[in-house]
Amino acid sequence: MRNQWYADHRDLVKWGSLLHLAAVYHLRSILQIAFLTPDNNPIVIHSELGDIGVDPRVLCHFRNVRRISELTHDHGPRIQVFPEPFTAHSRQEYQDAALAAAHAVARPTAIFLDPDTGLAEKPSSSKHVTSREVAAFWSALQVSDWLVLYQHAARETGWPEARRESFAHAVGGASVITFRSSNGARDVVLFAAVRGAA
Repeated sequence: MRNQWYADHRDLVKWGSLLHLAAVYHLRSILQIAFLTPDNNPIVIHSELGDIGVDPRVLCHFRNVRRISELTHDHGPRIQVFPEPFTAHSRQEYQDAALAAAHAVARPTAIFLDPDTGLAEKPSSSKHVTSREVAAFWSALQVSDWLVLYQHAARETGWPEARRESFAHAVGGASVITFRSSNGARDVVLFAAVRGAA
């Protein structure tokens, strides 16, 4: 996830799906593990007055993934964001800190893994999450908790089915629900699975 992508049409699909899931299953919290990576190409504004960057107040309003927590209300789930920076070189440290945050949320919960592009078996960058990492979050869940994964379109035919199968394998063969939009962000799916009794 990047701050520059916050509140785009994909977020409507993401958060519409997550809040629906929370309402149907009476979840007390949603924790977004943002896998936050740096924004590309900071905007520069040119004029006869000189070149300037965008005022930090504007960036905070329009480009701040933490603002999603404002959707929290008295009768819905508490929404929290784990906004620590993520790099491919800090995977284990990031995972450990995110798992600690996941242990502290109200149950039942949805842990939402939100990397830039989704699941990859051998990621070479910070844009992906691995099956091993998905499995680590899955094993940290309690009964009735959900694990949800953001998946962006891949450059291959049949990518939704292939990624769904990889996700299902990472969550131990649990049943998977797929969320997608036919008229919104058609290049996005969310996979969700609930942790049952052992």
